[in-house]
Amino acid sequence: MTMRTIKPAEGLLVRRPDNGRPLAAQGEPVEWSAYWQRRFNDGDVRAVPNTAQEQPQANQLPAEAGKKGGAK
Repeated sequence: MTMRTIKPAEGLLVRRPDNGRPLAAQGEPVEWSAYWQRRFNDGDVRAVPNTAQEQPQANQLPAEAGKKGGAK
């Protein structure tokens, strides 16, 4: 299944179905399931932007800028 990083909506305590512990307030990765989809649809949890995927894009920008500068 797909992994997604989510966090509880502000002011809510949402328990994990696998172990009964509360979902971390700062967010944590979970295996996406019908349970999490229902919590998401109800507004009980929010998606956390994945900053790890944004970093490679940021690293590519200087290299691309150098190539563009050399083409002038």
